[in-house]
Amino acid sequence: MRAVNALLKLLVCAAFTGLILTSTSAAQEQTEPPIDHSARGALWRAAAVPGWGQIYNRQYVKLPIVYAGLGGLAASAIFVNQRYLHYRHAYLFIAPRTDGRAFPEYEDDYLRLLEELNISESRGPQFTDAFRSTRDNLRRNRDLLYIGIGLFYGLSILDAYVSAHLLDFDVGEDLSISIQPAPGGFSARLQVKP
Repeated sequence: MRAVNALLKLLVCAAFTGLILTSTSAAQEQTEPPIDHSARGALWRAAAVPGWGQIYNRQYVKLPIVYAGLGGLAASAIFVNQRYLHYRHAYLFIAPRTDGRAFPEYEDDYLRLLEELNISESRGPQFTDAFRSTRDNLRRNRDLLYIGIGLFYGLSILDAYVSAHLLDFDVGEDLSISIQPAPGGFSARLQVKP
């Protein structure tokens, strides 16, 4: 629980930092990208530290999104892992063992879980099956959250790389496209004004 609180505090600080940087960067006029700016540099920076590629591209608005996504997924994974361990320990304590081994060290976790669920102490097979299925679901969800963290981090790296490529993309007023009906269908005309 301490780790979740620490991650939430870090998330709030990152969001406020991103908002402050966004307001200061919006006041400055966007000029052409520096000559030494490269997409490869943005890629490696984003891979090294989350959000560094967005800072390198001067896209400060995306920082809170990167940190909120990674922080939220990490906090969820930590919480689900803690729940998984409680159910795993409770299952190991009450599960029938063929080898005769017991896990008396997990009795406290078992009793704590029964208290959370408002269940009187019982070791029936319905509890064993319920604990096992809940344990398996929590393990699957935790693993999916780990995959989600990796995918989100990969998407933030990809965003920095693509945005660095598009920094010098011309979106001026002298570009236009027109689509008009033609006898055989439609015709498109791209016009670039000098």
